[in-house]
Amino acid sequence: MDNYNAIADNYDEFEQHAITLWRLGYPVVTDLLGEIAGKQVLDYGCGTGTFSRLLESKGAHVTGVDVSENMIGVAKKKGPDTIAYHTIPSGGLDFLADNKFDFVVSNFVLCTVPSRKDISLILDQVYCVMKKGGLFLFMNSNWDKSNGKEFISFKLDYCKELLSGHPITAVIKSDPPILLHDYFWSKEDYFSMLSKSGFKIVDLKEVLAKSMDVGWLDEKDFPPYYVVSAEK
Repeated sequence: MDNYNAIADNYDEFEQHAITLWRLGYPVVTDLLGEIAGKQVLDYGCGTGTFSRLLESKGAHVTGVDVSENMIGVAKKKGPDTIAYHTIPSGGLDFLADNKFDFVVSNFVLCTVPSRKDISLILDQVYCVMKKGGLFLFMNSNWDKSNGKEFISFKLDYCKELLSGHPITAVIKSDPPILLHDYFWSKEDYFSMLSKSGFKIVDLKEVLAKSMDVGWLDEKDFPPYYVVSAEK
């Protein structure tokens, strides 16, 4: 949490212009969500609210939560007031009603959690606050297929052995660069934990860059992200 408090302003500035994210990440999540106007959507790990604002612009009723007080502070400053932002220091969702949300999204959050137990606790709570038939979507960097690759907006430091729960480092190409120290969990690890929490896996999307209108790097041959959708 302290690291994310320290980088809040820098990360927010980077995220507004992150080409890889806006062209190959966020569109996949929004396509999988489909029509969200009038729906209740929880952005779990919303950071400074960039994706929350995108959801709100599509007509959703958005709640954004994050462990970082500074990240939420930036999100509240940027508004709009129609988004309900909350700091959750422990990561818990006990203050939210059960069966409230049609959709829950979580971008680059589960990869920051160092243990299966803690990920499972998050998934259990997400499951509780979702409506039956609701969708949970999460996006991560695609270490399984892009270990050591460099993209326009970030690069993945090469890791000799990708072992479940072991540290990995992504370098965000902000000014100055931000080092994100995360943990590797394979897609199979996540599928297993989702199933144990009661979710049914619906889809897995991985996207390559096809257009040539920007100077793509490894995005052309290696998927920078993957997005998983799971149903309650």
